Amino acid sequence: MSRKIAKIENAFTQQQAAQKIVQDKAAHVKRVHKRRLCGLGIVAVLVVLICGVQIFQTHHSLAEIRETTAAKEKTLKKAKATESDLKIQVQQLHDNDYLAKYIRYKYYYSKDGETIFSLPQDKAPNLN
Repeated sequence: MSRKIAKIENAFTQQQAAQKIVQDKAAHVKRVHKRRLCGLGIVAVLVVLICGVQIFQTHHSLAEIRETTAAKEKTLKKAKATESDLKIQVQQLHDNDYLAKYIRYKYYYSKDGETIFSLPQDKAPNLN
């Protein structure tokens, strides 16, 4: 026996079919919105991660630059102190009295008729 099932076409079944179509469309729209929201969330997370990495790298580079700058400033300070000492020494070497004293002390240079005695405590020249 073969049974045939026929759909009754009345107002109730038409209303039910229309409601089913509306529900299917709503479910489809909801799935699409959910997929889009998920995609946007992933994109937002990626942007935040990329920006975070960039900020971290920039912070690290800035710390290295500050460290290098501090070291260079320290070197510059030493160089300026050395330059200052050398300028003073050049000024002193232009003074004939100092130059004569320095040559006599450092190289044991003597004037005519002078005798120079070297004592043990004289090994480290200190001239001011």
